Amino acid sequence: AYAILKAFNAIARSRAIHESGVPLLLSAKDISAYLELYESPCEFYILLECIMALDNKFIDKARNRLNQRVKKSA
Repeated sequence: AYAILKAFNAIARSRAIHESGVPLLLSAKDISAYLELYESPCEFYILLECIMALDNKFIDKARNRLNQRVKKSA
């Protein structure tokens, strides 16, 4: 589990941010770029599913924080 979290953190460093400040989803290109530099910590399909699940959680939290800021400023 630690190796997958470590991979997610490394991959997430290449995350693009929309001009509105909302982080964008990680792409397959981001994961491929990671795998060009590092060995996969597990089978590819497991890594892919875990990275996408972690990314979905990250995006959900980021959108919730943004929505709370918008509500506070309104």
